[in-house]
Amino acid sequence: MVILETERLMLRLLTKNDQKMILTLLNEPTFIKNIGDKNVRNLADAWHYISSGPLAMHNSLGFCLYCCELKQSGEPIGISGLIKREGITYPEIGFAFLDKHCRKGYGFESASAVVNYAKTVLHLNKLQAICNPDNQASSNLLVKLGFEFEKQILLDINVEKVNLYELRNPV
Repeated sequence: MVILETERLMLRLLTKNDQKMILTLLNEPTFIKNIGDKNVRNLADAWHYISSGPLAMHNSLGFCLYCCELKQSGEPIGISGLIKREGITYPEIGFAFLDKHCRKGYGFESASAVVNYAKTVLHLNKLQAICNPDNQASSNLLVKLGFEFEKQILLDINVEKVNLYELRNPV
């Protein structure tokens, strides 16, 4: 099910066919360093992550992290969308791409579309995001989207503080 389209990407619900991409993405060293180890070690774990995470969230809240796929080839290259977790007041924007597809503008392209979708379709007037303080690329992307640094917070699932950003009245 396609949720959004951008110039180069289709954002759609994750499916069982995305297990391999999710397994690869969640085990890349940059993902583990910047987001965390999700303990996804095989295709069954990847399917459990998809079905109990993004798909369950979509069923209960109407939004989630979506699969980003290249329009030209249909190749899944990462995830981008909205999530809601305990310890964060408002829905968060989130994104992660396979290393070989980073630094090509897909993060900004997908996140811009997600922000617009959050405002125009979901009618959300506040969004938040968290980011590892050492992840300068994601911090820069959030600022470029109009997010402002609020403070550092400690989430129960993290052992280190993360930066909390907020976007008021998404454009």
